[in-house]
Amino acid sequence: MKASTKGEGHERRYFYGSVWAVCWAQPAAWLLWKVLPQTRWADVIKLAIFLAILAFVGNLARLGRLPRTRPIVPGELAVSD
Repeated sequence: MKASTKGEGHERRYFYGSVWAVCWAQPAAWLLWKVLPQTRWADVIKLAIFLAILAFVGNLARLGRLPRTRPIVPGELAVSD
């Protein structure tokens, strides 16, 4: 146990950010797999779009713009979001 609770609550940002990222990126990857041809360049495009979605949603989570990713603020209930 740490002596201080400073910075506590960041792990939920990582966890829920990962959940949101997968929820957006996986269906997009499936759609691209169905739509684009099975070539090397199409695979590169699919991977690039998949990684771009992961980076975009990860950044939203870092900023606290997604549900359950806001930091815990002293004096505020953690279950309020």
